[in-house]
Order: sequence, then C-alpha cells, then structure tokens
Amino acid sequence: MAKDYTNLAQNIVQNVGGKENVNSVFHCATRLRFQLKDIGKAEANTEKIKSLYGVIDVIIQNGQYQVVIGPNVGDVFEYVTKEVGLQENETDSDSDDRSKMDKFFAVVSGIFTPIVPVLMASGMMGAVITILDLLHWLPQTSSTYHFLDVVYQAGFYFLPFFIAASSAKVFKANSFLAMLLAGVMLYPDLFTFKGRLLLLGLSVPKIAYGKAVLSVILGVWLLSYIERWSNKVMPDIMKAFMTPLITMLVMLPIQLIIIGPLGEHIAGYLSAGVQWMGTNLGFFAVAILAFLTPLMIATGTHSFAFPVIVATLTAIGYDQLLMPSMVAENLAMAGAAFGIALLSKEKAKKSQALSSSITAILGISEPAMYGFVIPSGYGFIGAMLGGLVGGLFAGIFKFKMYMIASSSVLGIPAMFGKGAGYGNVIVGILEIIISFVAAAGFTVALQKSKFNLNRILKKGKNADKIITEEEKTPTTIVSPMDGQILALSDIDDQVFSSGAMGQGIAIEPDEGLVKSPVNGKVVMAYQTGHAIGLKSEQGAEVLIHIGMDTVNLNGEGFKVLVTEGAHVNIGDPLVEVDWQLVKEHGYKVTTPVIVTNVMEYKEIKPTATGHVKTGDEILELN
Repeated sequence: MAKDYTNLAQNIVQNVGGKENVNSVFHCATRLRFQLKDIGKAEANTEKIKSLYGVIDVIIQNGQYQVVIGPNVGDVFEYVTKEVGLQENETDSDSDDRSKMDKFFAVVSGIFTPIVPVLMASGMMGAVITILDLLHWLPQTSSTYHFLDVVYQAGFYFLPFFIAASSAKVFKANSFLAMLLAGVMLYPDLFTFKGRLLLLGLSVPKIAYGKAVLSVILGVWLLSYIERWSNKVMPDIMKAFMTPLITMLVMLPIQLIIIGPLGEHIAGYLSAGVQWMGTNLGFFAVAILAFLTPLMIATGTHSFAFPVIVATLTAIGYDQLLMPSMVAENLAMAGAAFGIALLSKEKAKKSQALSSSITAILGISEPAMYGFVIPSGYGFIGAMLGGLVGGLFAGIFKFKMYMIASSSVLGIPAMFGKGAGYGNVIVGILEIIISFVAAAGFTVALQKSKFNLNRILKKGKNADKIITEEEKTPTTIVSPMDGQILALSDIDDQVFSSGAMGQGIAIEPDEGLVKSPVNGKVVMAYQTGHAIGLKSEQGAEVLIHIGMDTVNLNGEGFKVLVTEGAHVNIGDPLVEVDWQLVKEHGYKVTTPVIVTNVMEYKEIKPTATGHVKTGDEILELN
C-alpha cells in the first residue's frame, strides 16, 4: 500500500513560501525541483525543511530550490502537486531575479529532466535487443524483435514530441501547439517529396527531423512569444480560434526555413566538438570530465550534457566522452561511500554508508553524495580522484556507450554495440571496478592523512574559528529522556536508519517529558510537537524526532513548552508527550536523537547502551 505523504507535502509547500510562491515544480530521480517567485522565503525555512521526516537534504542551485527526497520522490511529487494546485501555463515569473546563467541551466534542466524516463526506456530497450541479437537468442527476423525495436526507435524518432511538450511547460506555451509544431517537422512528406519544396516562394530544406532536439527547443521558445503576442492583440471573442491559427501561420515558414536548419547545424557542431575533444585531447578528455563531474552535479551544471549526448548519439551512434565520464563519477561516488564505511568505527554509520554505496552502484548517488561523501570532505576529493583514474582508463581504451542508460552497473547493457564485440563491455566493466576501488582507496588514504576539506572550503566570518579535527574538543550529548537505547540502523524507517538525516541513536522512552540534551538555543519548535531542533553552545545541531510519523497527529497528545530562539540548559523541559495516546493511534514511540551537521565532526560515537536516565551521556562528538 502506498504511503500517505500529505503532511510532508503540506509542510514542504508551506515552508517554501506557500503555493502562491511556486512558479513550477517537477522532479528528477531523487529531488523535488521548485521554481519560486521569491526564493528568499524558502531559504529562510531551509533548516525546517531539512528537519522534515522524509527529507534528506536541501540544495539551492541555478535558481532552483531542490528538496532531496530519495527514491520515493515520485510519490511525494504527486502529493506536492495537489497542494500547489498549479496547472500548465498558470505560472508567473515577474519576480524572477535569477542571473542569466542560472536561468539557462534551469531551462535546460526543466526541459530534459521530465523526459529522462523516455530516454532511459528507449535506450535500455535498444541495449536489450542488441544483447539478444549478439547472443543469438532472438533473430532480427522475428516479429518479437521487431516490436521491441519499435520501442527503441520510437522513443528517439519521436523525441521532438517529448521535447516540445516539456519545452512548452518551461517557456509557458500551449503544449498542444508546441506538439503540433513538432508534428509538422516530423511529417514524412517534407523530406520524401520529389522535387523542390517551396513555401511562400522560399526554398525549404529537406531535413529528417526525427531525433531533433535543439531545433524543437528554439521553435517552441519563439512560438511562446508569438502566442502571447497574439493573445494580447486579439479580442477575447476571437482568441480561441485565431491565436492558434496565427501562431502556426507565423511559425510555419520560420521553423521550416530558418530555425529547423539552424538547430540541426548547431547540433552538428556540438557533436563535432565532442568528437574533436575525443580525437585531439585523447584519453585526457574523459579523465578531466570524470574528475569535474562531481562538482558539476553539486552545482547543477551537468544538465548541459543531455542535448549534447542526444546529438552525439544521433550523429555517430555512440558517446565516447560524456556518458563514460558519468559512469566513472557515479561508481567513484559509490567507492568513496564504501571507503567511509570501512573507516567508520560506529556500527550504525558503517551500515548506513555501505547502504548508500550500494544504492550509488545501482545509479542513485544522492544518499551517498549528500549523506556521507560531501559532509566528510575527504570523501568528496576521493570521489573526484577515483573518477579521474576511472576516466583515464576509459579514455585510453576508447570506451563507448551506445545508448542512453543509467550511469551504473545497470547501464552495462548500453555498452553493447552492433559489431563492437565484447571488448568494449569488458573495458566498461573494468572502468566500473577501477573507479570504485580507486575512490575507496583515495578516501581511506586522505582520511588517514588527516586531510580536512571542510577547513579549506570554509569561508566568511567563521574562518578564523575553524580548527582541525585533532584540535577539536569532544562534545557530549546527553539523553533527553529515560528509556532504552537503540541503534539507528535498527529503526524500521529508511530515512533515519540510512543516516540520511544525520548520525546518532534512538530511544524507546519510558516517560512523556522530553528535556534538552544540550546547553544552547532552540532553532526549531514545531507546533505539532513532533520534532525539536537545537544548536548547542559548541555548535552541534541536534534534532529530536519524537516518535515515528507523529506529525500526522497534528499536535494531538503533544504540548510544546519552548519557543524558537529560546535559550535552554541541559534538563530544561521541551515537550510533554502523551505516549499512551500516541500508541493508541498506532504510531511508534521510538525517538531518534541525531546530530544533523555531521560534516563538522570526524566521528559521532554512541557512548551508551541498554537503559539510560535523563541526563546520561549518549553521544560523543569528535
């Protein structure tokens, strides 16, 4: 049975500034991506959003406010869209004050992210039938092969339709007019017509626009302006039928004579540029890209790769640069998380890091990247160096990807190409192994050498306060209640047990009074009482999540005794809880006590087992 994410969606929408502040929202494999009218409203509530049960992290880049959810993002997205209530073309960007570069990357991401499932489905289907053919399990003459091939071919041949629909949403145009424009470009008579094609006396180039990308994007962009202009000048009574007609009459010659050929020429130059890099920079090109890809992902600039990959595959049938570098990066991220797992002396953290490493091996790297690799500092550099080594190997042996596929072990089928033999697949598998092992090795070596990336990257007014891990005085956290200690890994909840929210322990409480485990300040105090956020005088950010899914009680059975901004001492009452009522409603009383700013510490070590009393030491932070 699907989980109800109503409360999570309501809290997210409320804290990003309410539905009136949302221009648009879509999602990728792990993140909700908000385009907001005033991003400052969401930034002010970032810590609240991070503390929500079900949220892994928050990333602000390229003018987007991104909420990292994980594999369940599709389910959460459905609830969020219900809360936002946006319909296509209902957005308003008058208050958009992003830089031009931010807008550009947001446009690219907005166009290509929604169609990734189409590219993956078609690409992987092509890989599957290639393998079946190589193994002689399914002859090309069979009807089954033909139908499977149709799925592969249709996804790319009709790509202009998908591009048109997603572009229309980004450019705020009518999606059906945009798809009609794509349909005109794909109409077979345009390039099979015998004789010269003339439109208004002007010659129309005969171009097969199947798989076209840039020409469609440029066309829909211009169409959006023409459509809006027509709606402004046309009387209301005539808009319904005249605006579509005028829009298409204007776009028809411009698209077929100017924009279409121009877009195809640009795509050709992009593809030629990639081939030039591969030819003239040799194996260094893949190595450098693999080294830089983690930084591009962290800043969102990796989205430029989609149109280039599509153009390259269309032109020459394989990619020898971008996708191989992404494979190296993804497996290096998995290797870095594995290295962190090897280093950890804490059983829960070791298990959680290992779990995130396995997830990254299968193609979802966000839990590893944001939960362990980036916070550790040394792991991030280890991942970059591991990607460099893996990319260098791939470049030397001219590794190719023949289809768009997951940059992981699940993408191995895309390494098979007709006439390529098994050598390319062997090189690809070795790249996977080398990237993983090298990143794990670099991560361990950097940690052993006491490398501290956080010290290097830290800037601003706190720069003089930074101290090395060796100089840091241990910080202790005490128990906020009487109860039985549990390891986070033993909690039946992936968000906490994976370590995505932070490191710490959990308590099965004996009493209904939650007290402060630190001397410090209350930074979050939800009215529902289900969670309290504190910041200690030493800088530890502590989250007490009172029960599991108790946000659904909407405050029933909870009495919050403090306000945000209040100073508290160890033992000061924070929340009164009626545990009996919580249990009667079917919710677990297990209460995680976690440190969320794990990147500030080398180790977060549980120091208590069994039964504890309020005030007993439970965590040591080094």
